[in-house]
Amino acid sequence: MGCEDYRPSLQARNRRRFCTGATIVRQKRMLARAHWVLWILFVGLQIADVITTNYALAIPGNREINPIMQLFQTHLGAVWWLPKVAAVGFAAVAVPPTLRPWPILFVVWYYVIVVSANLASL
Repeated sequence: MGCEDYRPSLQARNRRRFCTGATIVRQKRMLARAHWVLWILFVGLQIADVITTNYALAIPGNREINPIMQLFQTHLGAVWWLPKVAAVGFAAVAVPPTLRPWPILFVVWYYVIVVSANLASL
């Protein structure tokens, strides 16, 4: 039944007071699902970024724009992506799932742009 209350005198009062429990639980479930979907997208975009960067760097004239990744590519060679895996793994463990999905949403959109730029340079 959720938020329904059939007493007219109570319906006339603050309806939100009667709906809070069910609504909050439903919102938390939806945000938890959104959180997991965004994390899966984030990890998938990280993999796509590594693959498209490797292909783009194989083409003469392309270079890495990110100076930190450029440093890793210089010193680690073909396994330059290992620090990236470590950073993503650390973030997955250290960053608590918040009720606000906008930070991870922002990062997902940023990597959509990065992967798109890599694909455009192919």
